[in-house]
Amino acid sequence: MNDYLIILAIVVMLIMLVNIYVILEISKFPYSKRRQKWMWTNVVLFLPLFGSLIYFLIGKKILSES
Repeated sequence: MNDYLIILAIVVMLIMLVNIYVILEISKFPYSKRRQKWMWTNVVLFLPLFGSLIYFLIGKKILSES
């Protein structure tokens, strides 16, 4: 039982670290994209694992476009 809790804790911590990294990545985009930044931040916060994956697959390209 304790082994599962340790593995679960490690997985949760990794997901949290990825979310923090993604939010910091989003914050680097210019202020003029604040609506898109706000939207992607909410996606990452409300859908922790899937939001990060969606951001890396779609969102980064959308925010990078000028």
